[in-house]
Amino acid sequence: MNALRWPLIVLIASLAVAAPAQQATTAPGPQPAEAAPPTLAPVLLPPVPQSEPTGAYRPLIGVASTDADGAQGPQYEVGAVFDKGIFIRGVDSDRDPYSLYIGARLQLRYTGFARDEETWTDAAGVSRPVRNRNNFDSERLRLNLQGTAIDKDLSYYLIFDGDSDGGSNVDQLAYIVTYRFDDALQVRLGRWKVASDREWLLSSRFLSLVDRSMATEFFRVGFSDGVWLLGELEGGWFYETSLTNGLRTSTRQPFNLDNNLGWAATVYADPLGPYGAGLGDYEWHESPVVRYGASLAYDRSTDREDAGFPLGDNNFLRLSDGTRLADVGALGPGSRVLSDSVLEAAADFAVKWCSWGVSTEVFLRSIHDIRADGPIDRDQVTDYGYRLDVGKFFVPKRLDGWARHSHVAGPLGNANEFALGFNYYFGDIGSGDNDLSDLVNKFSMDVTLVDGSPVTTTTADLIAGDDGLLLRTQVQIGF
Repeated sequence: MNALRWPLIVLIASLAVAAPAQQATTAPGPQPAEAAPPTLAPVLLPPVPQSEPTGAYRPLIGVASTDADGAQGPQYEVGAVFDKGIFIRGVDSDRDPYSLYIGARLQLRYTGFARDEETWTDAAGVSRPVRNRNNFDSERLRLNLQGTAIDKDLSYYLIFDGDSDGGSNVDQLAYIVTYRFDDALQVRLGRWKVASDREWLLSSRFLSLVDRSMATEFFRVGFSDGVWLLGELEGGWFYETSLTNGLRTSTRQPFNLDNNLGWAATVYADPLGPYGAGLGDYEWHESPVVRYGASLAYDRSTDREDAGFPLGDNNFLRLSDGTRLADVGALGPGSRVLSDSVLEAAADFAVKWCSWGVSTEVFLRSIHDIRADGPIDRDQVTDYGYRLDVGKFFVPKRLDGWARHSHVAGPLGNANEFALGFNYYFGDIGSGDNDLSDLVNKFSMDVTLVDGSPVTTTTADLIAGDDGLLLRTQVQIGF
């Protein structure tokens, strides 16, 4: 009975429409030419946009609208695009500039560390244990919301982040709105990465090994709230500059911040053509492409003596032996640093060619104008370091291998990192091996010899004082 319901409804509706027309033609006399019945055009979804990779675009439904001429077409559509997620968006971005993309990423990791030393002693004379580690954990469990609103040139981006290191809590890692005036000028407001240090600014989706280098983690800035200017200049140069609450303040409450702002800027160029995502030659360039650039960051921390805890960026700054600058006794017995200025500079160069990828970056940091609540050994600390990553694709777009060395040096000690690892890319959004373009979904493994880690970083699985062998494996899944 249900199968006959809709045909019967259509038949009855057709008769109801036809009956008045038959009554109107009962009068004698010549009859006018019969008008053609109206036709209903089907609502069709638009074709695959040429700007998106073939096979990546999957429209599901269209919401019909009617334009001024009475023609029907889809106003909004729902679908999925690789690496941005499920979406709902206006088909005509000029008329309906609203869109929402929902994406996610997770990193599932195993970490093992075998120590060579049982303890280490920091600059304050405190002896601390070096522990073996053997654990599974989650890193960067992220939900991403992004799109446009009000104007097609006004975009937003929200990142919610959780991991085992944070007690399985979820926090708002980043939130920004960006207005694009043209290619040369975009203005960004919110919380984002401070604009300095090339490997830090590289998305963690595209790292060469499981995580960033020890040197990058020691010198890098972090997330903070503020305003950014960025764009592309003539001659293939790109720039980004930021004015923020500090160099790494996203986890601190406003009361814990001083009244100084941090400034940072970075520039880079791709003179031989687009360098592309990641450090490896995923595209297998037949002719070399290079990227070179430089970064600079500055902040002044002025802590209140009555606060009882550090207010500025010296809460995360560490000396080259791993001692936190804010710790009592870091620079003198019984003394705590109250204020300082930080100037950090970096220069970077990278090349891809015929399956090979090479990337290097050098760092220089000066902590000066140091003032403490007691006598200290020095009022300036200068540290320097570098990283070098060399990799090759052994199977195009499937398997690459990497070697890395990074180094940190300063007046309180030196540290080294030597690592070997590989990535197997198992994702495929094309119809065959020639259409692979997925650098996100991969299995990674690396082995690192750590010689005196100067930094504690949960994302890279390093703890200050580590001396031994570090093993990491990771599965990364994203959409």
